[in-house]
Amino acid sequence: MNLPRIPEEEFEVRRKKLQEKMKEEGYDLLFIYANDGAVFGQEHTRYLFNYTPHFEDACILMPSEGEALLVTGYESEEYVKTTSFCRNVQVVEEFNYGAHDFPFANVVSLKAAIQNVQTLYNKPVEKIGVIGKEKMTIDFYYLLLDAIDNKDLDEVDQMILDLRLYKTENEIKVIEYAYYIAEKGMEAAINAIKVGKTEREIAADAEYVMRNLGSEGMGIDTMVASGSVNSAPIIARTTFKKIEQNELVVLTIAPRYEGYHAAIARPVILGEVDPAVEEAIKAAIKAQEVAQELLVPGNNGNEVDSASRKVVEEKGLEKHFVYTGGHSIGVSEFEPPSLNASFKQPIAENMVFSIDIPIFFNDWGGFRYENGFHITADGARPLQKLDKDVIRIQ
Repeated sequence: MNLPRIPEEEFEVRRKKLQEKMKEEGYDLLFIYANDGAVFGQEHTRYLFNYTPHFEDACILMPSEGEALLVTGYESEEYVKTTSFCRNVQVVEEFNYGAHDFPFANVVSLKAAIQNVQTLYNKPVEKIGVIGKEKMTIDFYYLLLDAIDNKDLDEVDQMILDLRLYKTENEIKVIEYAYYIAEKGMEAAINAIKVGKTEREIAADAEYVMRNLGSEGMGIDTMVASGSVNSAPIIARTTFKKIEQNELVVLTIAPRYEGYHAAIARPVILGEVDPAVEEAIKAAIKAQEVAQELLVPGNNGNEVDSASRKVVEEKGLEKHFVYTGGHSIGVSEFEPPSLNASFKQPIAENMVFSIDIPIFFNDWGGFRYENGFHITADGARPLQKLDKDVIRIQ
């Protein structure tokens, strides 16, 4: 099976575009930080070099011209070279753990690595920016400031987020396949729901199918939440609780494929439940349909959330619509922009959004109803083929 991938050449184009932005804004050097956090940690190195940190953190030293350098810990040096498109790697002492000795490692200080980049760049480094500062430990941040002699360090995440907002043809193909994986995982989870089965067994059935289809892991942990207590919070932890007759089962599936994410969520009614549950699900489906209709090039993004909220408010559920229900999706499961009141940029072709309608904190529990959409010239194209009806299992 010929599965879609992002070619190496596209990563080169991304780095060149980022360097062009650096020149436009007068930056000589960027520090681009990443860690092994499953949700947001890997996004920047994955986007620029197809590299996912594992165990040890990493930082790209990106000059405004010339080759970037990725610095990390000793255990990751060969891992970077064999799993990514980065060959220019340096082990720095700031990323090595004190509990381990690596007597044959070629380790330098972060300051020396920066000086090496500056020498190759053949130009003084004056204006410096940082991307991913919020991922850094406080210790590393102060070590970084010391390595650059306490020069000003501007937060410039928007540079890379602007590039990520518009997806290429290759990215769309990868995201489409990620949603195919998510769709099949959701189907497996729904089929696995049976009285007496645990939430974790249902999650295992879904993840088995997704792994076989090529998922490299989950962007967020698979959530299977059953009953009024487990399903009520926004975030659920899949437990050993056994499924019972006459309760709500809520499924959130978010596989990662080639660094890209898909997210689908469905509430499932098992047997007979409070009639308010089905009414809330119907309201969420309608709210998502209204949001989809507004995902048309030229419309302002801030209209989407308010329109979907209005549908839910008409059903008396406004206080249960507890977060902004739309966001971009790509190399993180939840990436900017969110389609909230502050996002006044027009919707445009080749953006990809997840429309997530939340109905939480009810006496009977809660759920999210989530699908993905690719923005085309004709509007929002669904990235999954699942039916939009209320799901009932007897």
